[in-house]
Parts: sequence; C-alpha cells; structure tokens
Amino acid sequence: MSTENWYCLKARPRQERTAKSTLIHDLDIEVFCPLLRFERARRSGRVKVSEAMFPGYLFARFDYEQLYRQVRTTRGISTIVSFGAGPVIVPNTIISELREAVSEGETIEIPTAIHIGEEVRILDGPFQGIQAVVTNVLPARERVTVLLELLGMEREVEIAEKAVIPNIPHPLASR
Repeated sequence: MSTENWYCLKARPRQERTAKSTLIHDLDIEVFCPLLRFERARRSGRVKVSEAMFPGYLFARFDYEQLYRQVRTTRGISTIVSFGAGPVIVPNTIISELREAVSEGETIEIPTAIHIGEEVRILDGPFQGIQAVVTNVLPARERVTVLLELLGMEREVEIAEKAVIPNIPHPLASR
C-alpha cells in the first residue's frame, strides 16, 4: 500500500533546481518548487531573474517509508524538514492553493510597470545611478519623463523606459 504525502525538503544553498531535476529524473517523484520572476537592476541594465518563492526549500510527494533515504541523499538536498520524531507532512490543500497562485511553469510574474510618482533608479546614460521621480509615462515612445535634482535645481528629463527601474524591494523582503 502506497502512502504518498507531500514533504518539505531543505535544499543546499541555491540548489533548488538541481534537487528538483534530480528528484524528478532519478527517483520519479512529483516535485513542486514555485518561482518568482521579476526584473532586477544589473550593470548591463534591467534583466529578468527567477528565484525560488521559498529560498532553500521545495516540496516533494513520495512514500516516506520507501524513499526517505534516497530523497535525503539526493544531489542538492540537505534534509527532509522534521519536527520532533518525524518529518512534517504538508497538507494537500496548501500545495493546491500554491499551485492555483502560480502559472503552468510554477512561476509567479512580479510586474515592474513604471507609474507616475514612482521613484526609479537610472541605469544608463549620463545620469546613471541617480534616483528620480517619474512625472510622465510615454508608452508610445517607450520613454518616461523624470524629475531630477541637478546642481540644486529640479529639471525634467526624458529617458528611455528601459534605462530606468522602479525602486521595488525583493518580493519576499519583509515590509
């Protein structure tokens, strides 16, 4: 008799994808590792990045009695999360609710649209690194107007939309 349940697995640092792939391909286990996709500022400009929604953790559905040794020693896995004498069983309802919140690719897209009044950081050009406030969004021209303080005076400057990024915290950062 198979008694498959969902368990929370602790991955080694930044090894969620490796662990997921290994569990699926080597042990044929159902794995759920939701991701957040958002834009982040880099020296080269704005880039889309994907990070685990629960950094360092993923969920796997398996028969604990039969597979716990193989799961625990899987490449990328640190341990099976336990409290007291045994592993923590994650209720099916929690996994179902999480799956409803994510797309087919197990990813939640965090929008980074720029809005009037929002503070942004300039990523490119002569004003690189300066913080500014958006005063106008010109979607047809893919540009924004920002208010800069230069030499003690405020000036409006038009910049390419891709040259600025909103000052938004990491989606999981405490507020």
